[in-house]
Amino acid sequence: MNPTTSGDRSEICFFDLETTIPRRRGQGFSILEFGAILVCPKRLVELKSFASLVRPDDLSSISLDSVRCNGITRDAVAEAPFFSDIAEEVYGFLHGRVWAGHNIVKFDCVRVREAFEKIGMPAPEPKGIIDSLALLTQKFGRRAGDMKMETLANYFGLGKQTHRQVDDEYKLFSPMIVVAIYVALR
Repeated sequence: MNPTTSGDRSEICFFDLETTIPRRRGQGFSILEFGAILVCPKRLVELKSFASLVRPDDLSSISLDSVRCNGITRDAVAEAPFFSDIAEEVYGFLHGRVWAGHNIVKFDCVRVREAFEKIGMPAPEPKGIIDSLALLTQKFGRRAGDMKMETLANYFGLGKQTHRQVDDEYKLFSPMIVVAIYVALR
């Protein structure tokens, strides 16, 4: 189940998670959806993608706040695979590649490591990380607004972004990463 498309694993892996929102102290996050797209770094074209809803161990961890945030209901994930069922595929997409995403350093990377730890598997390790939130915040401060994807898409004139549209998100997101890298390196 290794989606390697070249021997050197030089592809960029754009990925995004949707999770539960903990309701009480000590309650962790549960991944509800994982989506990843491998991109050729030279041509910025999609090579392969993977997306799956994920059933949490406890369906009651999906609160109304979670549903309001990402639209993923208990019914939507009731028949979905557990993270342990897709872990090898997730590992194959992520391990040894450059990871790219928005706010992935403080959120998505942490959740991925927690999910692998929970099932007793070693977590994938990145070759490097491109976090558009860090790059854009460093360059623009808060003048682009609250720095959420929806706000940034509007700020850069890239269109409307909504949750849970992995393929559409990439089409929006990849130009944003290019813009972020360009701006950060100027």
